[in-house]
Amino acid sequence: MNEPLFASHFPLSASSSFIIHHSSFIISLWLFALGGAVGSFLNVVVYRLPRGMSLMQPGSHCPACKRPIRPRDNIPILGWFLLRGRCRDCKAKIALRYPLVEAITAATCLAVGLVEGLSGGANLPQRLDLMADGMTFPHLGETELIVLVSYHLVLLCTLLAAGFIEYDGHRLPLRLMLPAILVGAVTPLVWPQIRPVPVCDGLSGWTGGLADGAAGLAVGALVGLAASYALGARGAMPTCSVGMSRRSRDRHGDASDAVPPDRDRLGLVLGPACVGLFLGWQAAVVLGLASMALHLAATALGRKWPGVQRLSFNLFLAAATLGWILTWPDLVRMAFSWGIL
Repeated sequence: MNEPLFASHFPLSASSSFIIHHSSFIISLWLFALGGAVGSFLNVVVYRLPRGMSLMQPGSHCPACKRPIRPRDNIPILGWFLLRGRCRDCKAKIALRYPLVEAITAATCLAVGLVEGLSGGANLPQRLDLMADGMTFPHLGETELIVLVSYHLVLLCTLLAAGFIEYDGHRLPLRLMLPAILVGAVTPLVWPQIRPVPVCDGLSGWTGGLADGAAGLAVGALVGLAASYALGARGAMPTCSVGMSRRSRDRHGDASDAVPPDRDRLGLVLGPACVGLFLGWQAAVVLGLASMALHLAATALGRKWPGVQRLSFNLFLAAATLGWILTWPDLVRMAFSWGIL
C-alpha cells in the first residue's frame, strides 16, 4: 500500500508534528468549506436543471418573492441558520433540504479528501499491472492525488444530484450525467492507475484505461437495466409525478405531500453505468445490486412510513459508492471471498 502522505521513516520533532497537525486541520476546514460551496451549487442544479432553467442566470433568489439573496445570507449551511429558515424579505419558509444537501456534500468532500488525499491513496487496492519486481509504480504524486480526489467527487456529486432530482419527482436529465461520463471516460486515458482494479491483466497505458472504462460502462448499464425491471421502472415518465401537487412542485426540497414517482428507466441505467465507468465493472455489480436491495427494502417500509418510499435508487447508490471508495480494498477482498466477483 502507498504510505500516508505525511508518513516518515524518521522521528518527527515537536515543531514538525505541530506543523503537520495544524496543516491537516487547515486542509480539513478548506475541504469542508469547498464541499459546502459545491453543495450550494448542487441545490441550484437540483432545482433548475429538471425545469430547463439556466444554472447561471438569474443569480440566487427567493423562489417566492424573486428577490436576490444577499451575499451575507448565501453562506453554505450557516446562512440558513442565520435566517432561521426564512427569507429575509418576504419571510417565506426556506426548506431544510438546502442546508442538508450542503452539509452532506461538505461531509463527503471532507471524508474523501482525508481518507484518500491525505493518505496518499492508501484507501485504494493496488493495481497489479503497475507492479514489477515487488515495486508499485508510478507513485501518486500531489497532482495525481488531487486528480484522484476530484475524479471521485465528480462521481459522488453527480449521483447525489441525480438522487435528489428523483426524490423531487422529476425525470433525470441526461445533461446532468453527460459531464460525468466525459470526465469518467477521458481522465483514465491519461492516468490509468486512477482505476485500481483493471478489467484484465496485460493491458496498460491508455488502452488499459479505455478497456476498463468500456467494460465498466457496459456492465454498469446492464446492472442498471436489470434494476429497472426489478423495480418496475417505466420507459419514460412525466416531468413531475401525477400525484404531486402544484405547491409541491414549486417549493424546492419540501414536497412532503408528494406522491413518490415511478422511476424512469434511463435514470436507473445511467447511475450504475457511471459507477462502472469511474470505478470499474466490479463496483458497478456490487453497488448496483446493493442499491437495488436497499431500494426494494425502502419500498416495503414505505407502506408503514410513506416518506421512506421517496428515497430514490440513486440516493442509495451515492451512499453505497461513498462507502466503497472509503473502504475499497476491504470490500474487494470480501467480494472475492464471497464469490461475488
